[in-house]
Amino acid sequence: MWVRLPENGYDKDSILKELEEVTKEDLNPLTGRMFGHSYETGDNILRELSMKVYEAFMHKTMLDFTVYPSLVKLENEIVSMVLSIMHGEENSTGSFTYGGTESIMLATKAAREYFRKRKGEGVIPELILPMTGHPSFVKAAEYLNMKVKFAPVDYKTLKIDVDKVNELINDRTAMIVGSAPNYPFGTVDDIAALSDIAVDKKVWLHTDSCIGGFVLPFFKMLGEKIPDFDFKLPGVYSISADLHKYGYAPKGASVVLYRSKELKLGQIFVGTRWPGYPLVNTAVLSTRSAGSLAASWAILKYLGVKGYKDMASRILSAKRKTILGLKEMRFQILGEPESSLVAFTSDEVNLSKLSSIIGKKGWYIQVQPGSDYLKFPSSIHLTLSPVHDELAKDFLADLKEALEEAKKMEESDQLKANILRMIRDMEPNKIIEELPRLLEYVGVSSEKVPKDLELVDELIKSLAPDLVEAMLKHVINEILSP
Repeated sequence: MWVRLPENGYDKDSILKELEEVTKEDLNPLTGRMFGHSYETGDNILRELSMKVYEAFMHKTMLDFTVYPSLVKLENEIVSMVLSIMHGEENSTGSFTYGGTESIMLATKAAREYFRKRKGEGVIPELILPMTGHPSFVKAAEYLNMKVKFAPVDYKTLKIDVDKVNELINDRTAMIVGSAPNYPFGTVDDIAALSDIAVDKKVWLHTDSCIGGFVLPFFKMLGEKIPDFDFKLPGVYSISADLHKYGYAPKGASVVLYRSKELKLGQIFVGTRWPGYPLVNTAVLSTRSAGSLAASWAILKYLGVKGYKDMASRILSAKRKTILGLKEMRFQILGEPESSLVAFTSDEVNLSKLSSIIGKKGWYIQVQPGSDYLKFPSSIHLTLSPVHDELAKDFLADLKEALEEAKKMEESDQLKANILRMIRDMEPNKIIEELPRLLEYVGVSSEKVPKDLELVDELIKSLAPDLVEAMLKHVINEILSP
């Protein structure tokens, strides 16, 4: 049902009361009880500083720096501060963006333009991506008319198979991607070996460090064995790193970095073929609030190297406690994660059910359905934050209780089993055709987002990825329609 624009505006108290009601079922990212979508430090001063600075700059736009010259200073200082921990060179540069996907899209565009200058525009450029690489690269390729070739990973180490990358490279390869770390398992690809290939083949190498860029350098300073992944390696041409993750900035903050100013040129858009003002964009978005830019600058200044090392130390402590507790419960850790991300699996319990049970205890853990087609098991993903050092004991105690409860429950009720069997036996075209009816079975509608995703996770795991993608497009279109 549509909600019509009211004839007369509501008063402030009514609006706030409605928002309070609407958000009753939302998770609270400030509690520290979330192991995904939240990077809580527990530092109230940091939070207050961030909010105050954000509010002071939220009405300024980054569209035109001639109107707000302060934003040039803030952006350049943010980029240079991040370059200082990524071993940038004298000619290195970058841009502030609104998120990892935007950083990735810009780096991919810059790589495409670099390729076109050398090879011309007559061929479709190709991008080599690890199977564990972030789907944002696939999205970027779709937007930019590029082709993605997936490189397999070693199923034990969960790192890219470097030899296979070498085999996939040809005269159409515009970019190689390595993850530091990949999101699903927290393992760091062998960027040094990819760098050797990139130098030898004269191909652009991008390090996706969106979730690791503000953790791995400080882990390394604390003595952890973190492999090189940044501009220390000559083949690395660009890096993405998110400030709104372990940089602890507000949502909508990332950077894309380039080894040289020349490489960044392919990212920039300039439009003057109209009678209006010259449109100059260094990012995908034009008008965007400077709030997150200013807050990111303030937080970098507030924490400094020592502050980030302290945060990293707390994460390491939480990681050790968590991994030890998981192993005591006989969960299997996937790979040997160098970063702040941990994924675990189990042969003894349905992980979706486990997630639902511990969710009722006030914790959020992220289910990764896995894929029978891609040969990845179902798993639970934990994004560890500084605050989890203090909460690890409570989390593990509740997880142990949830585990015992899940073991006692049936794998799934009969209705779910029947629906799963029915869908698996249907032809792909029939599934899409019958999707509205199937969504009703699962409890999906524009009025309700289902809390029990056990059946959905099972379908994602058992069906072919292209069919899952087609189905999810219909599902999200249903949910996000009035």
